[in-house]
This record gives sequence, C-alpha cells and structure tokens, in this order.
Amino acid sequence: EKAAEPAPRPAPVAPPRPAPAAAAPAQPAAPASENTPRIVSVGPGGFLRQGPGDQQAPIPPAPPRRLVPAKPSPEIADKTSLLDLNDRICRWPMGHPGEPDFHFCGDKVNPGFPYCVEHCGRAYQAQLPRGARRAPPPLPFGGPRVR
Repeated sequence: EKAAEPAPRPAPVAPPRPAPAAAAPAQPAAPASENTPRIVSVGPGGFLRQGPGDQQAPIPPAPPRRLVPAKPSPEIADKTSLLDLNDRICRWPMGHPGEPDFHFCGDKVNPGFPYCVEHCGRAYQAQLPRGARRAPPPLPFGGPRVR
C-alpha cells in the first residue's frame, strides 16, 4: 500500500514593498517645517493645536479716543452735578443717586452752612426742650435682653 502523497506547497509570496524613494517627488525641508502645526497654550494645563491656516491674525490697534466731552442731554444740561459743587453752591441732593436725573440743588448757600436757606430749614430743625419731648414708643417684643 502506498502512503498518501503530501499536498503540494504553495509558492512563497513576497511581502509588498514600499515604493522606492526615488519615485516620489523630492520636497525641500523648509516647507515641511511651515506645515507643522503650532501648539498654543490656552491656559493652565490646556493646549490648543493650530495649523498654519488656523493661526489668528494680529489684533489691529484701537481707534483714537475722543478728547472732547460729549454734550449732556437737554433734560439734565441745566442741573448741578457732583463736579459742579463748590463752597458757594447748595449741596442738597435731589432725587435718587441711581437715577439719570439725579442732581444737587445748586442755589446760593446760607453763609456758614452747606445748604441754601430752604434746605437749612429742613436739615436743621429746632429741638424741643428735653422735658417737653414725648417718650419714644416701646420696643417690639420687650426690647433687647439684659443680663
């Protein structure tokens, strides 16, 4: 009896080789460095990769500022502002400081006082003698605790 013959072996196949370097077009070294992405820091521990086309252009300088102050609106043009105050002008505030039409009285002062005669009457009211005053109202909940 004959032994079975071994199966024929396939011919060895050579692994594919890369194309020879001479076939590729030669590139100079300088443009290769231009195309490498630049790494830019964006803060502590973070980096942002930017290619050559992604890089930001420099910020243009700001236009020169106006040196002439703007004219105030007509409704507040004749009002006394904080910058207009001096020793001879009444400093009584008119309106709320947060509002755009806030201003000061601006009349001539009562000598020796910071306000005009009308506002001195409001600011400096005469006190009644101590015995003629009413007792203050009681404090709520019996007042503060005393030890």
